[in-house]
Parts: sequence; structure tokens; C-alpha cells
Amino acid sequence: MERKLTYEISDDFDGKTVKELLKHNKISVAMTTKLKKKDNGIMLNGQRVFVTAKLSKGDILELLTESEEAFSEFIYPTEGYLDIIYEDEDFLVINKPPYLPVHPSKGHPYDSLANIVAYYYKQKNQNFTFRCVNRLDKDTSGVTIIAKNAYAHELMRRLSVENKIHKTYYAIVHGKPIPSSGKIDLPIYRPEEATIKRVVDLKGKQAITVYETVKSNEKLSLVKINLITGRTHQIRVHFSHIGHPLAGDFLYGDENDGIIARQALHCGEINFVHPVSGKSMVLKAELPNDMTKIERNF
Repeated sequence: MERKLTYEISDDFDGKTVKELLKHNKISVAMTTKLKKKDNGIMLNGQRVFVTAKLSKGDILELLTESEEAFSEFIYPTEGYLDIIYEDEDFLVINKPPYLPVHPSKGHPYDSLANIVAYYYKQKNQNFTFRCVNRLDKDTSGVTIIAKNAYAHELMRRLSVENKIHKTYYAIVHGKPIPSSGKIDLPIYRPEEATIKRVVDLKGKQAITVYETVKSNEKLSLVKINLITGRTHQIRVHFSHIGHPLAGDFLYGDENDGIIARQALHCGEINFVHPVSGKSMVLKAELPNDMTKIERNF
């Protein structure tokens, strides 16, 4: 969908070039190239200009980072319910339910989150390119951020690389972790390309998980988790390795534990500074029903 950024030139950029302002606002080289190719990609006071154009105080610079024609043509729009936590010009934030894949696949060509989001924007007569910032596993629930344009997606990618997106998860695990709170700093490795399963191995990449036990009974514990790194299956691998696999985890635990029909993992909160507006964002999603039913018995 169309996304236009507008800047009123201040004293700080009086006499500087468009290119210098783009760099200051973290417009990547790739995006700058795309802007230059569009007829109305870079407009200064209503006129198309090159990046070498000089700016003056009070000028209005407009950048068309995404056009109305941009859309994911291979994602079929499918009607469905979206639990929307937040939406603005740059992001759509969803509380994703369990059992819903984020992207279409061979086994789920029409029933993914992307399909439902495509339908949501089709009803608004808006073309839409699906760009998920934090892809959750199909059976993991919770806060899911979708960038509505390439610029926002790139800025969030940078925040992720800089570890400036803070995620809080909740998991129900077997047993009582000892100590009840602490840090798991163990490298995670993918032993075979043909499998999705990961293991703790010195050949792997550093992975750090900080946890705190919220409550327990004799068999299970509800654990609050903050990720310092973001490796694939990090929470599931770490807790399985220390002897406390997630309830319902068929890959790293016992799929027949009879407690819950999927791994009991939920992304409950994501914090970051909005990369376009500068606003402090705190996005939350309550525990889903299947995890709440278990937690109530603690």
C-alpha cells in the first residue's frame, strides 16, 4: 500500500543534500535506488529531484517508499478473524492464535495469517505486501508484528540486529526449574540441513535465555522468558536441554503428555521504539485459553 514520508527541512539540513537527509533517516542504499527510479519517488516542493539536490530551510521533501501497486500477488485473500492489537501507517500488530501458520505453505496455501491479512486489506481496497517482522511458529501464539511497507520493515530489521526489540514469552514447562530464575547461555546448532530440529552444541551460535518462574504445581511451571538472542526454537531447545521441556512439545519433549495439544509457548509482550515516529511501543497479548486453563490449576 502507498506510504509517503514527508519532511519539513529544518536548520540542521539547510544547505545539505537530499542524499545526506536520506542517510540520516536510515534510508538504505537499496531503497534510495528504488526511490530514484520512481517518477514521484523523491519530490522537493512538488518537483521531482535527484539526490544531489540542495535543501533549504522550510522546504518540503516527500518520499514515496511504497506505491499503491505494491502487493503480494501470490497470497490468496481468505476471510478470517484478526485480533488486532495495534495499527498505524507502518505496522499491523496481531495477537496470533495457536495453530495458525504465518506464511502460506504447501500444506496451508489458503489458511495462513498472510492470507487473512491480505483479505483484511482487500476489504479496504488497499494493495498489500506481506512482511512479517517476528515470525512465530504455527503452534506458538501471541504478538506478531507485520510491517506495512518496505521502509518500516528495513528499520525493524536493523533494530533486531541491534537487539533493540525486546520480547517477553510465557511457557508452561515440565517440572520446576532450579534455580527458579536465571540465565541459560548455551550455543544452539542445526546438526543436519534436512531437519528443523536444533540441539545444544559448542559448534553452534551463542544463545541466551533469561527466565523467571511465575508459579508452579507439582508437575508444571509457568515461566516468564526474555530472549537476549533470537535463535530458531531457542526457548524450546534450552528448556528441553536443562530437563524441563515445554508441555505439548512434540519435537523437543513428549507429544503424548496429554496436557496441551501444542507447545505451550506464547509471545506475551514486545517493546521497542517506533523507528518512524520515535514513540515508545509496548505491545501485549494475554495468555490464550488453552494455556490459561492449565495455569489456573497451579
